[in-house]
Amino acid sequence: MNNYDAVVVGAGSGGLTSAVGLKKLGKSVLLIESQHLGGECTNSGCIPSKALLHHAKEYHTATKLAGTTYQSDTYRREAFKYVRNIINNILAEETAEHFSELGIDVVIGEAIFTSKNSITVAGIEYKFKKAIIATGSAPREISIPGLNDADLLTNQNFFEQTSVPPNLLIVGGGPIGMEMGQAMAMLGSKVTIIDNGPVFARLEDEAIRPIIQKAFTGLGINILTEASVKSISGKVADIEAVSADRFALRREQIHFDKVLIAIGRVPNLPKGLHTAEIKSEPYGIVVNKKWQTSNKNVYALGDVSARLKFTHVADDTARQVVAHIASFGLLSVKERAVPKVTYTEPEIGQVGLSWHEAKEECGEERVIRIEVPFSASDRARTDDDTSGLLVIIAKRLTGKILGAHIIGPRAGELISTLTLSIENNISLYRLRSTIFAYPTYSLILKKAGDYFLAKQLTNLKSDLLYFFKKNAPKIIILGLWLWGLLSLYSYQQTFGLTASELSIKLFKTITATAWAPALYILAYTLRPITFIPGTALTILSGVFFGLWGILYTIIGANLSSVLAYSIGRFFSKDSQNKKSILGNWTNRLNQNPFLTIITMRLIFMPFDVVNYGAGLLRVRFLPYLTATFVGTLLGIATFVAIGASLSVEEFIKNGITTEAIDSKFLLLSLAIFITSIIISKFLKKN
Repeated sequence: MNNYDAVVVGAGSGGLTSAVGLKKLGKSVLLIESQHLGGECTNSGCIPSKALLHHAKEYHTATKLAGTTYQSDTYRREAFKYVRNIINNILAEETAEHFSELGIDVVIGEAIFTSKNSITVAGIEYKFKKAIIATGSAPREISIPGLNDADLLTNQNFFEQTSVPPNLLIVGGGPIGMEMGQAMAMLGSKVTIIDNGPVFARLEDEAIRPIIQKAFTGLGINILTEASVKSISGKVADIEAVSADRFALRREQIHFDKVLIAIGRVPNLPKGLHTAEIKSEPYGIVVNKKWQTSNKNVYALGDVSARLKFTHVADDTARQVVAHIASFGLLSVKERAVPKVTYTEPEIGQVGLSWHEAKEECGEERVIRIEVPFSASDRARTDDDTSGLLVIIAKRLTGKILGAHIIGPRAGELISTLTLSIENNISLYRLRSTIFAYPTYSLILKKAGDYFLAKQLTNLKSDLLYFFKKNAPKIIILGLWLWGLLSLYSYQQTFGLTASELSIKLFKTITATAWAPALYILAYTLRPITFIPGTALTILSGVFFGLWGILYTIIGANLSSVLAYSIGRFFSKDSQNKKSILGNWTNRLNQNPFLTIITMRLIFMPFDVVNYGAGLLRVRFLPYLTATFVGTLLGIATFVAIGASLSVEEFIKNGITTEAIDSKFLLLSLAIFITSIIISKFLKKN
């Protein structure tokens, strides 16, 4: 059988998670892999690099305590053998036979798209309903004059070595260069790392950089920044770097046995994307917020489409995409707080915003920076490892965590708690009030809460003054709003009126004058700040004005929507979590505001929720207003027709009863309602 519910291209983290998840849903699944199951992570990425780091740290610690011995040197020479054993142990659980037992068909070979819903491998065509591209990435290449291919290493062949190179030159000071450079230095290699950036570890917090650089130079690692390899002759690299005084260039000759290129990753793009109508850019396949490609039946996830090229991002995205497919698009794919860990010694963990990003996004006056040295951790002191540092960036007053950066023991584990805090709005106040076991490294998070509170109390007066000064107009408006609502509530309680009786009394007053339509329109316009139910007002317009109520309500509804939208815009600058305001509709509003608004109107989503939400999200006004006008016509006609079907006297006396309803108007409202739902379904589908 060559017809499948789903075809997954790529058997790395994202591909395997997708294939297994879809199979559990009862789908027929074909898994295609061009080289080896497990992908980059298992074969030449996360797993071997962490295994090598573990082996190197063990050796380094042992020799520091007992010196170099025959046994320790034997252990050192077996570093890459240890790595390959770890890879093979994990690959034993990621075989074609294993996935076949799960009911997943596996094909090894290059996948080529031949149409929007078909793909070929070795000349055999397979058709699919859905496809997921998870083909990963490859090392970015660089051309260095004179470099011999036999001396060139990337992560893909680095772990195939049989011995530790005596001299290793690393081009690139990112996570791969840092991890492999330190591992090799710990195993006795003389390491030089060159980077074209102005500072070492430039992706890390400014307070963390000197700590990791000190650890590296302490191992004898030579670090050259603002440098590049101009050429290579034999086993000597000609390096050009900015001089210490930064006014000139200097040249340096570096001897090496191997050169590791670690300057980033490029996506592995499958062939035939154009044929399948799938758009791609140099950074990868173009996807929307749901990870769908321009061919809506094909998804792309992991390194091939993401700028954050992490295994855990690919796995999480795959889980969400599977849920999205299973729910027929009802479950959205959400952006997550993504932690990043560099597994050096000491470890570095990072999640959320940097200090610079937080100041840019929120304003320096609204954020606070907390630095907690590991010397404040009793556990770090018992382990005699206090050089670490925790940096937390948070909102002033609220303690909402915006970003966290850690260097020190267990940083990779500690960052998970802070990721959870960002995802679930757990503030520094709550971390401070949480009981952590003593003595653990995680207690430093509680310490961060203590540091924050102390610093916040010191600055409380100035922070409060700044808050009230900046928000004075909004505070005044909110005060007037609350005063008006309380006055209305007080009037209602004084005369013992229900909400319905209050609405009827209001309408009797309005219709008793010649200005009744104008007064009704005014009442409807102000409805968003009085919270009088819109549906009740619309029905009452039919009761008192008949079908003329349609015209009056159209005018009032559009004016009220403008008012609510304006209020939303007014408060939008300081609105938090804007992405969750309207749930799954948020992304659609940004992409196609007219179609999205009109669909929301036709399915009778809460009127003011849409209005306020559109303002808070700063949806473009003209498409918003046009869609509101068109989208509310059927709904207004529906409820006015219901009101027009009621006898005023009977309604006032007994409420809505069978005697009060004129059946022809009720049938008209039902027909309008059904028409509205049909149109909305058509719009959502297209």
